[in-house]
Amino acid sequence: MVRAMDQLIGTWRLVEWTFTVNESRPTHPWGGDPIGLLTYTDDGRMNASLMSVGRPPAPTRTMSAAPADIRAAAAAGYLAYAGTYTVEGDDVLHHIELSLMPNWVGRTERRHIQWLSTRGGEHLVLSTPPTRTDGGRTAVNRLRWARIEPPTPDA
Repeated sequence: MVRAMDQLIGTWRLVEWTFTVNESRPTHPWGGDPIGLLTYTDDGRMNASLMSVGRPPAPTRTMSAAPADIRAAAAAGYLAYAGTYTVEGDDVLHHIELSLMPNWVGRTERRHIQWLSTRGGEHLVLSTPPTRTDGGRTAVNRLRWARIEPPTPDA
């Protein structure tokens, strides 16, 4: 069933991220314990941030002052991008304006939308189309998100 664009609006917490290569058994990136937030606004903006919980702390107050290996490890365990979004059938298109990955700026990333009913409520599942890796294999990322309910105002 196709959901209206307004079903996406809100903030979502990452529940699970799986990565499948050549239709093999799914693996879990970053050791299976990444955390992430995904937000869709009613005016068509979006942002996504995902992070490995195992990144080493920087021994400095700013990232630019950290040693190169610490900066590299921080970037290797972090993914972030933001821009606008549109819905096309059962897909959401992320029109990327800024990204940790420089090559993504100006691109549109397609994610297939699925809705999964669980005991804890409905989850949003976003999957990448099958994509060729640098090694010539075919990969699919599947991310499952749970809606974060907005805080209730104090009465």
